[in-house]
Amino acid sequence: MTQMLDVLRGLRSITATPGRGCTRIAYTHYEDQAHDYVWERLRDVPGLRRVHDAAGNMFVVPEAPVTAGHPHVLIGSHLDTVIEGGWLDGSLGVVAAMHVLSQRVGLGADVSLVVFRDEEGVRFNTGLFGSKVFAGRCQPTDLDATDGDGVRVRDVVPDPAGCRDYRPPVDPSVFLECHIEQGARLVTREKRVGMVTAIVGIRRFALIGTGSANHAGTTDMLRREDALVPVAEIVGRLPTLVEGIEDAVITCGRLSVQPGAPNVIPGRVTAIVEMRAQDESTLDTIEQRLRGLVDQARGSRAAEVELQPSVVVPSAPTDPEVQACLEAVLATRSIPFDRLASMAGHDTQQAGQRCAAGMFFIPSIDGVSHNPAEDSRYEDVELAGDIMLAWAEACLARCS
Repeated sequence: MTQMLDVLRGLRSITATPGRGCTRIAYTHYEDQAHDYVWERLRDVPGLRRVHDAAGNMFVVPEAPVTAGHPHVLIGSHLDTVIEGGWLDGSLGVVAAMHVLSQRVGLGADVSLVVFRDEEGVRFNTGLFGSKVFAGRCQPTDLDATDGDGVRVRDVVPDPAGCRDYRPPVDPSVFLECHIEQGARLVTREKRVGMVTAIVGIRRFALIGTGSANHAGTTDMLRREDALVPVAEIVGRLPTLVEGIEDAVITCGRLSVQPGAPNVIPGRVTAIVEMRAQDESTLDTIEQRLRGLVDQARGSRAAEVELQPSVVVPSAPTDPEVQACLEAVLATRSIPFDRLASMAGHDTQQAGQRCAAGMFFIPSIDGVSHNPAEDSRYEDVELAGDIMLAWAEACLARCS
């Protein structure tokens, strides 16, 4: 089992920012190198071969063709990271899946590994791209997304047309993923495993204020059309929109002020507002409240303000039967667990569009993630591999 930690440490060394966390941005040399490293560590396991799909997702599949209609478990996660991120986000799920393949010599025809591309969405602001292609949901707008240098997604994927007319290398009956929680609920509740019941929906908006740029010293207060004022008022009240709503959050993480000079009244301001909740009804409620704030601001300020939707990721419940298999595994081993919704997006929510899907968490120390300090107890990392193996076996037994 210590081999899992060895592989994770090897992946941690593949980074564009040595000494400052893991940086493996999607469709870069570093992500490619991490994919190659995983295969190098698996290539001596008998009966396996590596294939890639149109998006560049890597699959490690049985050498013999999988019989159509035969129960097949697909397990994995992603290896791309945020800038200066942690060493377990995504990597844990891949390495736990590697552990399953290495333990199932002679039974590998039932299980395959997938390493999805561009889960984080850092480079192209797409997020969950590889798993979205796998789900058969890729749109032209996904392929036309650009990075800061003007490079499009379609310029870096192996087969843009194949992303739209997608054919997966394997046809799974179930997809399984494990991950660090990236929060502190398991730690505070003293649970070793979190059984994910749903993955949050995400709605992102551009809150745009339009006024008139003018001299900050010579324009008296009554004549101003300050684009920042209504936007700032709304942003300041965002926390009130989720008061009393469990497992719901709202954030403004980006603010652009133009022209952006201290002696010029802002003429145009854009705030990116993101809301997350575990069901669509709750998201509808929060969005309605946000639109109410925008309507109020329109009637009270000279500058104009509008709300433009930009990203919509539907909430995704996990499959009850798949989770029942996990619960049985945990109960048999007397492992303390809790049921919880994931407040972060994961490949499972896209893979669940193609087949039944489930997910579990292990605790993150101090709830830290997307940070070089991200960590989990080594015994929890090892437990993740054991659970994944037992869970895959239980799902295969139930599907047979």
